[in-house]
Amino acid sequence: MRRAAAALALCALLASRAHAADAPAKLEGTWSATNAAKQVFRGFWTAEVAPATPDVALGTWSMVDERGKMVLGGTWSARRAPRGWRGAWSARLGDSKDVVSGTWEADDSTLARAKTFRDMLARATEKQIAGVWRMGHAHGNWWLAPLPQ
Repeated sequence: MRRAAAALALCALLASRAHAADAPAKLEGTWSATNAAKQVFRGFWTAEVAPATPDVALGTWSMVDERGKMVLGGTWSARRAPRGWRGAWSARLGDSKDVVSGTWEADDSTLARAKTFRDMLARATEKQIAGVWRMGHAHGNWWLAPLPQ
């Protein structure tokens, strides 16, 4: 009876560890961006990278005003590219039903060497990560940073 209980407990432990290994890795941080007119924008991002698809990530992002009030909120996605990472984003404008969307990319030899998207985002805790964004004819630069301690 004790052996059966111990075997059952071991199976439950192994199953819980296997399930935890399949759970997406959750990350978060801050971002800033500029446009061609050198306006500065800021906000927060979250990301989930599933172990089964380490070269793909999904996440959320928000833009805040100078008082910290959210003015935009949306989603983004990313996929590994030969020289870095490429993605798309969309956001709803405040309380309206208007949606804006665009693309982003990060081309950097150190980022291209990142084994997974999680590795790339983890580098944001060591050094600033940068890239470019586009929305129609509008474009600019972006930077990722870790959450303040």
